[in-house]
Amino acid sequence: MAELADTSKTSNQLPKTQKAIRLHAPRHVKVDDIPVPEIEHPDDAIVKVLLAGLCGSDLHPYRGHKFDGAEPFVKGHELYGEIVRLGSSFASASSGSNKAEGRPKGYATYRVGMKVIATFSVSCLECEYCIHGFTSRCVHSQLLGSPALPGAQAQFIRIPKAGGTLIEMDSSDLPPETAILLADILPTGYFATLQAFQHPNLASFLGRTNGLVDSYFNTNVVASAPNKTSVMVFAVVGLGPVGVCALVSLIDFMVLQINGARSETNNGSQSRPPKLTFEIIAIDLQEARREQARKFVEQITEESWASEISVKFLSPNDAVADSCHAVLEAVGSSPTLALSSQLARPFGVISSVGVHSNPVFPVPTPLLYDKNLSFAFGRCPVRTLLERSREVLARRQNAFKGFVGTLVPLSEAPTAYERFEKNEGGKVCFAPWA
Repeated sequence: MAELADTSKTSNQLPKTQKAIRLHAPRHVKVDDIPVPEIEHPDDAIVKVLLAGLCGSDLHPYRGHKFDGAEPFVKGHELYGEIVRLGSSFASASSGSNKAEGRPKGYATYRVGMKVIATFSVSCLECEYCIHGFTSRCVHSQLLGSPALPGAQAQFIRIPKAGGTLIEMDSSDLPPETAILLADILPTGYFATLQAFQHPNLASFLGRTNGLVDSYFNTNVVASAPNKTSVMVFAVVGLGPVGVCALVSLIDFMVLQINGARSETNNGSQSRPPKLTFEIIAIDLQEARREQARKFVEQITEESWASEISVKFLSPNDAVADSCHAVLEAVGSSPTLALSSQLARPFGVISSVGVHSNPVFPVPTPLLYDKNLSFAFGRCPVRTLLERSREVLARRQNAFKGFVGTLVPLSEAPTAYERFEKNEGGKVCFAPWA
């Protein structure tokens, strides 16, 4: 397994060229010598990449989706690295400058030599979208590792709006192989869970008002709810790295719900949440992935809640239709979205964070109407959810031990992509200086 670079001897002078993985044509990645990026805007930073992830969404252009092949481009949107250059907007780069005043904190505090990760899309933290938490739709948003912005599977990368896009890791005791999960896949898995748990259609099951049922309806219309334990069923469709992160996040949400209910009961609350147990259906076509996901879950199973949360690992053919209150879709394909719609019960919620490329919606609209299904789609606002995701990582560290299954040098990129496409070897990261 490759090792990370020793950054204690980093030169103040950057080289003129670097090694980088570029996509030249579908299923044709190549390691090229290209120029080292330079500061183009005062808000830019240049980061020396110490670890770069290979993500499932990297496979979309690799397979030819949304890639016209006109120009090769540097792949990768997950990184852990070290700041080696800062633009003049940063206080540490401009002696006596007050340019950072009133701007995101990073412009005042980031410095050369700091260890960082980057959100996988640019987030300025200053526009209307960012201010309201929709950081994945920043007006300056660019996806790292796209034709518009060279990516992280290289020795250096330019980060635009770096005072918002970069996250300091110097104060973290997380190893790089764990910290890099915060750049994309763990927040994305958390986002899938959050969109489901916070949806109004699930609120009444979780002891919250849903905006549909009022006190009159509860008191004068429907029969009194029996004092019995309810079972909520969730499914996670796709057990790749994002799916496993969604699965761990889902368990974490459920444990917090259970502990909160116990606390309110013990405190004699007059408005107690309903008695709940949870069932999770973890679904993947491949038995190897199901078994790997099972091992991660086993690392965090606790006796205090094991009787209230059950996890079943099934193939798609064994899952029961119309059974799930919510489905977390973590693949981004038409078949998995169609399966999710079949699994959801009436008024069910489908939270989809997979990157979809099919322009045709694969679910018949009459089915949506007949089941009152609700969908929540889209790119995760990583910058908004970073700290909450970090808390999940702290609480569930055992689940992520050994999560990065393969660490390889850039020179092995063609083989790494081929194996990753075949779902061999788990989460892959590149060590650009090995």
